[in-house]
Amino acid sequence: MTALRRVCTMMSIALALGVFLAACGNGPAANPPSTMNNTNNMGTNYQSMTTSTPMMNPTPTMQPTMPSNNNMNGNNNGNMDAFIHTAVVTLNGKKVHVLTTNKGFMLYYYMKDMMGTSSCTGGCAMDWPPLLAPQGMMTITSSVPLPKKLSVHKTANGNQVFYDNHALYTYAGDMQAGQFSGRGMDNAWYLVGINL
Repeated sequence: MTALRRVCTMMSIALALGVFLAACGNGPAANPPSTMNNTNNMGTNYQSMTTSTPMMNPTPTMQPTMPSNNNMNGNNNGNMDAFIHTAVVTLNGKKVHVLTTNKGFMLYYYMKDMMGTSSCTGGCAMDWPPLLAPQGMMTITSSVPLPKKLSVHKTANGNQVFYDNHALYTYAGDMQAGQFSGRGMDNAWYLVGINL
């Protein structure tokens, strides 16, 4: 009888915890698992921050994004095999969700690019390597659902990855994952916020 009472108590606690997480938006029902680009309600309006003064100290505060949904492997890291991942960085005291490569390198967009095109080629692409889709890959996956669309477009650089019609690049000066020393360079290069 005591064992039955303990089981009932544990089940009641688990149910209460599940209701609490669902009410807070952190339960499995809040964000169904997906490797495709669905919308979610994460984030900050990044557009208003792109014109802010670049940080003088390029050492970022970065944390990988921990999505609230569970994937099929039962962990909270999203689809670890995805081509695009996200992280949270602190910019001017505000936390911003940004896109990264699957190796954790920050992704940038170039303000001088026209929508759907890449103007950073040749010598420019040496400093700002374009993010190219692997051979034959025309659909790009993300580790968590994103509010904007990932796509692949043929550019002078090759099959380049775009987010919300902006060409994506990394920065050769970022020597390790998590750095974003190219942010604000020439008042033209900015981190790719999930809300761009």
